[in-house]
Amino acid sequence: MKDFKRKAFSWYVVIKVIGHLLFVMNPKIMYYNHLDKRGKHEKRDAFAFKAVKKWAKFVVRSAKLNITVEGLEKIPADKPILFTPNHQSYADIPVLLYALSDFNFGFMMKISLAGVPFISSISKMLKSVPVNQENPREAVKAIHKTIETIESGHSMLIFPEGKRVFSNTPEEFKNGAFKIVQKTNVTVVPIYTRNIFKVLEGSNGIVTPTDIKITILDPIETSNMSRADVKELHDRVYNVIMEESKKYND
Repeated sequence: MKDFKRKAFSWYVVIKVIGHLLFVMNPKIMYYNHLDKRGKHEKRDAFAFKAVKKWAKFVVRSAKLNITVEGLEKIPADKPILFTPNHQSYADIPVLLYALSDFNFGFMMKISLAGVPFISSISKMLKSVPVNQENPREAVKAIHKTIETIESGHSMLIFPEGKRVFSNTPEEFKNGAFKIVQKTNVTVVPIYTRNIFKVLEGSNGIVTPTDIKITILDPIETSNMSRADVKELHDRVYNVIMEESKKYND
């Protein structure tokens, strides 16, 4: 009976979220496209971020996720940021949008997700950048696009592991995404995410109410870094996130 209730709740959440996409988000996406075609970019962007944050809040509340956020006061509010959390789940996106609701940012995301209905539109509204990890040339183009986005004053979020890790223990970070820092001197904000994988992937694909913790770690200023420091930045970010994960007995 318990297993039946879990599956029933999961289907309830899935149907509820799909219904929200169809009947609430879809009209908002059409309005966003209308503003875009009319060249009202400032109004378009303000509307887009507000609409997507409401979508994330709806998903989080529908799935009954209890999210605790620590360290929000550490994030500089007057300049673009490069957020670098560990990557646990497809649920990372709505959870992080909800947890960082006072900040507007896009994602570097797998190109396969950019082709999913509604997700593609939502990613566009956030100024996200799709990345083809299997094609080095296309991956470089994505990095350049992300650099342009940050230089325009927009924050971005990357998952340095480059894949989902179904664990509270981060895996080794890749270096490629940190090339963004070499061109932008953007402030890097490491984030440790805990228990997000238990929402879906760690529960055999069944949506499961979960206690989640998001810890904002100390920002890393990169404007005065040497080239050697920048090259080792992925190790530095990985180490501070790993140290945070060691505070728990998993």
